[in-house]
Amino acid sequence: MTTGLIDDGDAWDTFVDESAAGRLFHKWDFMKITEKHTGFRFLPYGVFKGNELICIFPLFLKQMHGLKILLSPPPLQSVIPYLGFIMGRRYDTAKQSKKESMLGIVAEQIDNELAALAPNYLAITQVPGFIDIRQFLREGYDARIHFSYVIDLEPPLSEIWSGFSSNLRTKLRKVEKNGCRLEKSTDLSVFYSTVAERFSEPDMNIPMISRRYFEDLFQAYPDELGLYYLYDAEGTVTGVQATQEYKAFTLWMGAPKMTAMPGNEFLQWLLLQQAKEVGYRQMENVGANNENLNLFKSKFNPSLTLFLEMSRQDFFGRVARWAYSTIASQGPMKRKVLSYIE
Repeated sequence: MTTGLIDDGDAWDTFVDESAAGRLFHKWDFMKITEKHTGFRFLPYGVFKGNELICIFPLFLKQMHGLKILLSPPPLQSVIPYLGFIMGRRYDTAKQSKKESMLGIVAEQIDNELAALAPNYLAITQVPGFIDIRQFLREGYDARIHFSYVIDLEPPLSEIWSGFSSNLRTKLRKVEKNGCRLEKSTDLSVFYSTVAERFSEPDMNIPMISRRYFEDLFQAYPDELGLYYLYDAEGTVTGVQATQEYKAFTLWMGAPKMTAMPGNEFLQWLLLQQAKEVGYRQMENVGANNENLNLFKSKFNPSLTLFLEMSRQDFFGRVARWAYSTIASQGPMKRKVLSYIE
């Protein structure tokens, strides 16, 4: 086994397409655009068995105030909830004993490369469902559990509807009578202003990445990224939702409640029907880790799926993390500590 940096974007994307764990976040242009707008250097690592690529591992590196930070995915304002390494299709179809053998060797290769990079702080968050991080735990990495919501789209629509809370069904019936319309758009203005406003609220108060970041992403992936607006009968926007439509239908980013009408609820119901009609088997609703959103999202009767974060830090990394969590996590100081490019 060998490990090295990859410079072939087409080969990288083919691997992502063929991997069961590959997400749009892993795609080459998505990573390069994220590198451009976050200021973190993209390191596209691959693990090879002979000439065969069996694992890819995107990392993002930055030197900050004398500290070396290594992340996958990069910071929160990139709005990438998970990333990490993914295995190839040979792993996906292997028996469990073979999977563990392959993963053990790959984990050793990755750990050796991480040790050579010698970051003061390292954090890797795997995609939902990829839970075998035992080798990293044995090497002393810390682990943290995160959650996401998933709605199974395979049952009949009537069965999915009956699983919604009675309160939600009542709201949806009322909105349906008001003559709302769903529109897929390329206009990022309302979307960006509402999401930026959400990021500036006191409980988050972090710097929002530039509008150009989203423009570049939507231009690079016009078929895989969707932007939907819900309008009421008077033409007022009552709901906003950005989606990823790749392997699974993912509700990626939405706006806070915009009017007294439950526009976001109805918008998600319409998108669920659309995803099912197109043939998606699942709809993921990112955000199960946010307590403020749980009551809203859980009304759709989703299942919980977990994803895991691995981290490691030296003394200086622990001091920096402590300083951030106790000193720099409030108000204007947070905006200075979190690095981004406008």
